[in-house]
Amino acid sequence: MKHLCKYILSLLLLLTTTALSSQQPSMSALHFFSLSYDYGHIAEEGGSVRCSFEAENRGDTNIDILNIVTTCGCTSATYEQRSVAPGERFRFEVSYDPMNRPGRIDKHIFVHTSDSSDPIKLHIKGYVQPRERTIDELYPFDMGGGLRLISNFHAFGYLEHGKSIERQIGYANASDRTITLSINNIAPSGLLEIIAPTSIAPHTSGDITLRYTADIHASTYGTVEDRIQVKVDGQPAAYDISTLAIVVDNFDLVDDISAPRLTISKNIIKFGEVNDYHAVMKLSVELHNEGESPLAVRAIESGSAAVRVQESAGLYISPGASHRLTVELHSTYIDDRDNPFVTRVTIVTNDPVRPMQTIRVSALPQ
Repeated sequence: MKHLCKYILSLLLLLTTTALSSQQPSMSALHFFSLSYDYGHIAEEGGSVRCSFEAENRGDTNIDILNIVTTCGCTSATYEQRSVAPGERFRFEVSYDPMNRPGRIDKHIFVHTSDSSDPIKLHIKGYVQPRERTIDELYPFDMGGGLRLISNFHAFGYLEHGKSIERQIGYANASDRTITLSINNIAPSGLLEIIAPTSIAPHTSGDITLRYTADIHASTYGTVEDRIQVKVDGQPAAYDISTLAIVVDNFDLVDDISAPRLTISKNIIKFGEVNDYHAVMKLSVELHNEGESPLAVRAIESGSAAVRVQESAGLYISPGASHRLTVELHSTYIDDRDNPFVTRVTIVTNDPVRPMQTIRVSALPQ
């Protein structure tokens, strides 16, 4: 019995090894002497660096070099598409451009050969020492009058009732003189506070602070947007600053187990071809509450005047219940009739896991 057990164990090991070996990718007989190259530390502004990989055909038949593929535009391979005879060596160069790519190098090169269905994977690594950035690169938005900003737009994400979220936009005075700054919120949501200096010394930098706050008792839900006009020495800047946030419930005290859960029967609505530009087309989706407490639809928003939703905020869906949401396409309001029409309907609810969900709406103007 003891010998029988050993025999069965040996047989199982043999079968397992055979099964595993049959799952291994086929190996090319083209043997590379090294599968990786380390550039070490290189300067970002020092220009492209090169290395070479060399291999030998250790098989009995010719091997064709079919293709060598790199994983990004910063890496290129110089090679000849040819056959490598048994015992012959093959060599090719790899070039890496570090400009505007500071930090770690971690790229792969794939060599496709005629004797294997799987490519040979090579690796280059190293580290690019960052160069000193110009003020134009650090602050790409030229507002005029010497003022430069890192960005002129910021999306804050979710803003819960009873909370504040704060972000900064970096600025710099690139001029040789002190400039004055004035800020005017020309499309106020009523929820945004702006903290900015009134004057900026030459060749100094800092932050404009933007802070959204939603009162715990506020009735506002959904997307809020602000547009801020900036004036430098009394003159309007080249760009306005735009911000947005999505106002949702306060979920700190929500029990995740018994919370509402919104599922939508489909997240894409296709109206298809539109030939009549005075028609109103209708399609619908099902909103279903898979949670254990009532689902409150706080806001329904459309990204285009051509798409409207019959229902508005204030809808409640009981646990386990569904509601049919009708989406209308008013073809009269499709502006561009030469290209496919695409927009989104946004639904904001008290679902703590996914407070905002979107439905993609498309049509094909004819």
